[in-house]
Amino acid sequence: GMSMTLVLSSLRSEDPNRNIVLWSRIDQKSCFKAISSAGLECVVVPTKVENDAVVTDVDAMKEALERYKGRVLAVITTTSCFAPRVPDSVDQVA
Repeated sequence: GMSMTLVLSSLRSEDPNRNIVLWSRIDQKSCFKAISSAGLECVVVPTKVENDAVVTDVDAMKEALERYKGRVLAVITTTSCFAPRVPDSVDQVA
């Protein structure tokens, strides 16, 4: 969490107009606390249920990127989580 706070703070200093972090929701608060501690606004991007798993909603991520165009500093996803949440589609999000 603290490492992420430092990275986000450093990125924020590069462009103070970018104050939004898109976060693909997971039930773990370290990322959320890091975003808040860095003085940034967290926009939680919802996930969706497919079959018996909770997965990345790539369309919702695209919509959020478009909605906050020019203000997005970072996108945070996860590759490690507990079932039924599956790792984010990091390649599709990128």
